[in-house]
Amino acid sequence: MLANNTEFLKALPSLFTETKESGSVSVTIKRYDYQGTKAQREKKRLAKQNKNDEAMHLLVDGLSLDDNEYATLVRAVTPKKKLSTLVGPADLDAFLARYHGLLLVSVDTIKKNERLRKKKATTKRLAARKARAATEKAKLKKQKADQKTA
Repeated sequence: MLANNTEFLKALPSLFTETKESGSVSVTIKRYDYQGTKAQREKKRLAKQNKNDEAMHLLVDGLSLDDNEYATLVRAVTPKKKLSTLVGPADLDAFLARYHGLLLVSVDTIKKNERLRKKKATTKRLAARKARAATEKAKLKKQKADQKTA
């Protein structure tokens, strides 16, 4: 479903919360560039007579400022839902800033990787064991030194 930028950013947190327990959200950001010259695009539009396709091309033509700048397609996909938006070159920085803020707020809803959690716990346990062994060695050395002097 193609949504405008604000609708996309409003719907994204609900996708994160829906997939918190199981599932995943895949977000892709890429340049939106369709092939062909304007004459070819117009010919295709007339041949298809599809209102949604026509609206999409008009939207993209309006978003592209010149030949060197392109619209950006942002997609969020879960196993059950698909959401996308087209961001114009002029609005891209503001959109990405809002998206970044949204990710920071939603980080607590993202499920943490179990493997990473286990690895950190194992490293902490090993470090604690090494520290205990080092203090025990120091105590033994001190006891031996005290026995020699006494």
